[in-house]
Amino acid sequence: MIAWSVELSEYAINNQAEYEALLTGLTLAKDIGVKRLKCCSDSKLIAEQVGGGYQTKEPQLQRYNLMVSQLTSFFDNFQIEHIPRAQNERADLLSKLASTKCPVAPSCQVTTIFASNSYQQGWMADIWKYLKDGILPDNKVEASKIKNKSCHFTIEADELFKRGFSMPLLKCLDTDQANYVMDEIHRGICGMHSGARSMAARVIRAGYYWPTMRSDYKSYV
Repeated sequence: MIAWSVELSEYAINNQAEYEALLTGLTLAKDIGVKRLKCCSDSKLIAEQVGGGYQTKEPQLQRYNLMVSQLTSFFDNFQIEHIPRAQNERADLLSKLASTKCPVAPSCQVTTIFASNSYQQGWMADIWKYLKDGILPDNKVEASKIKNKSCHFTIEADELFKRGFSMPLLKCLDTDQANYVMDEIHRGICGMHSGARSMAARVIRAGYYWPTMRSDYKSYV
């Protein structure tokens, strides 16, 4: 049995946090090869929306519901059930455990200087267009790839973020921003110079992401 506790305190809207928790659990189950999955949620609204009992009217929750639907398609059998927190002692214990954790300071800090991101080009373009406006290529194969990839990302405050399990959301960077971060880390802001794998870990701990971190750093040095 795997126990997993995730803190989602950055989400002001409770329903949004409930969906984020569900998406995290679904992604974890998918990544470890689960085929039959039953989810227990203490949110009746989320359980009914995902199960089809309630209509999802809010645009933000509609996008979350769509991402859940895409992820559940990977399972041979999926069920979701509403169980009040008071009747789910294990979930209640995990939530209390998460609330008692002391915040861990990052091992390095890269000062954020990015005023805004342009998501209309580069590796983020297709993901951004799909999550923001529901736009997909006409090619069905490419459209399916973008849908699957987009399950691992989310938009918050008009910024694109990569989802993580044991870490906060990671801010996605374009090429120029990535080069700046690599330069700062390589010059020693985050400690001694490191190899590509260690550098990627440092970038993640600093709160940033782009898909070619390791190969870019190998080329950089």
